[in-house]
Amino acid sequence: MSEQGKPLPVVCRLLRTKAAFGSEQHASWQHGDSNTDVFWCLNTMEVFGPDEGFVHAHQCRRGRACFQVPAEHDDEPVA
Repeated sequence: MSEQGKPLPVVCRLLRTKAAFGSEQHASWQHGDSNTDVFWCLNTMEVFGPDEGFVHAHQCRRGRACFQVPAEHDDEPVA
C-alpha cells in the first residue's frame, strides 16, 4: 500500500529505478508519477525491454509479453 492509501500497481519484477532503493517515503515509484525517475530493465540493462519497447512503471505491467510477476505476487493468478 502506498503512502496515499492507494494500492501499488503490480509492475514487472525486472523493472528498476533509483527511487526503488530510496527511503520508505518514496515507496510509490511503482505508480510512475515522477517526472525525474529513470527506469531500466534488469534483463536488458537498458531503457528498453526484451520486446524492444521502452520500460516505465506505466508500461511494465501485466499483459506485456516480457512481464514477470514480482515475488510477492507469485501466488496470484496471471490473468
